[in-house]
Amino acid sequence: TKSIEIIEILEKNTVNLLKYIEGKNKQKEFEKYKSDLVKKVKVSKKICLEKKRLERKINKDVESFFHEELINQIYSKIDPHPDFKKVHFKCSFENGIGKLNVFVSDDNNHISPSLYYSTAQLNVLSLSIFLAKALNAKDDVGNDVNCIFIDDPIQSMDSINILATIDLFRSLVANYDKQIILSTHDENFHRLLEKKIPTEYFDSKFIELETFGKVKK
Repeated sequence: TKSIEIIEILEKNTVNLLKYIEGKNKQKEFEKYKSDLVKKVKVSKKICLEKKRLERKINKDVESFFHEELINQIYSKIDPHPDFKKVHFKCSFENGIGKLNVFVSDDNNHISPSLYYSTAQLNVLSLSIFLAKALNAKDDVGNDVNCIFIDDPIQSMDSINILATIDLFRSLVANYDKQIILSTHDENFHRLLEKKIPTEYFDSKFIELETFGKVKK
């Protein structure tokens, strides 16, 4: 009987020992997970900070690349939208994918021009972005490119936009020392250019083609 009692005590103690060892192992495992979690939280915070820093740099580089301030100066001269007169570029980042967005704004709101603008208003905005970039164009060795080629810039524009665009071209020629080579199928626009940028004052030249590649005499 005494031997049986001793065996039962040993069995009970063995079970308790195994539970203790199992608890110790789980405690060690828990501490390891806890340590890993702390490290991952630290890494996650650093990644988030680096991500925000990188986003700020990309937005700054985009603004510099597109010359946002100059775009707005040009845009303001071609009779922009009556309310939304300011152009902004903003990058968004979702699921590791970057996207460049163009917005226009008034004093309180900003909207996507592709959703709300007419064809003429979009054309004015596109021309402003193009001209700002063209005015800062460089060749392969970093020299300024002083010639701007433009094809039919007045599509869908009304008379006010057209006149403002011609005034802008005249200003670019006079103030930025740029040569503008412009083609158009619109005869009225051609005649307006002749009147508002006359040869005797701006050293301009107007060529009319009879057919493809054949100059009209």
